[in-house]
Amino acid sequence: MRVAVIVVEFNDAEETIRYVREIQAYQNIQRIVVVDNHSTVLNTVSLLKENQNEKVVVLQSDKNGGYNYGNNLGIKYLQEQKEEYDYFIISNPDIKIEEKAIERCLQVLERDEKVAVVAPRMYDANNQPIRRSSWKIRTFWRDVVHSTRLLEVFFYSQLRNGEYSQKEYSKGLLEVEAISGAFFIIKREVLEQIGEFDENVFLFYEEDILAQKLKEKGYKTISVNDVKFIHYESRTIGKTLSYYRKMRELQKSKMYYHEKYNHINKIQSFFLQMLNICRKVELLFEIPIRKIGKK
Repeated sequence: MRVAVIVVEFNDAEETIRYVREIQAYQNIQRIVVVDNHSTVLNTVSLLKENQNEKVVVLQSDKNGGYNYGNNLGIKYLQEQKEEYDYFIISNPDIKIEEKAIERCLQVLERDEKVAVVAPRMYDANNQPIRRSSWKIRTFWRDVVHSTRLLEVFFYSQLRNGEYSQKEYSKGLLEVEAISGAFFIIKREVLEQIGEFDENVFLFYEEDILAQKLKEKGYKTISVNDVKFIHYESRTIGKTLSYYRKMRELQKSKMYYHEKYNHINKIQSFFLQMLNICRKVELLFEIPIRKIGKK
């Protein structure tokens, strides 16, 4: 088994270097490709390139095209270099994972040809399991409920129906629909079948788009719950994107996802757009309250 890791980073050289130094010693990883997604912090790329070696290569993107763009850039580089791998690990830099967890996931992939994607259970910095380590594919109506805080309160049970229970997570292997993009392993041959990661989303909904593609081809996604990785809560996103910017990107990705992959009609599309306006009104009150709460 030959495994390559794609690590996409933006303005976070320190975290990325820490992570790469940890995993480059792992025997079950043959190549690490670090993609700098056009960082704006001075010396980010030069710091990353100081850590290049026979196993680690650093690429610099000509633009920040988003997470999927960066992952595609790393994979295309390997193809251009005629380097062949059986599996690609797609990973954020702000995580921590042990070699045995990767090995366990590779074993699961090897045992079943219909299993296309696997990931360990995701934990937070306090070593507590994260509820949305994986989830059910987001439907139109589930996203309607998720569009405003008011709807979330009134129809909370609908949101929970889109998640997996603690009882389900108690299984060593749990077949799920969508899994966190912070860290997962995908078979190369499957990625070739479903096509590259969709670059039309800059941020958000990447996982649901991948899930839809896999579902269409009849492939399985497995959460390997007897091993884990730590995710430090998207430090980079929090440092570089304002809350308003994140909300804009969320709405753009939501509309694209539902129109292309859930094939919603014009009335449904208009309804989601109106709910987005309602959410913006909520933010006029919510954000000041959050700032007061932090003081």
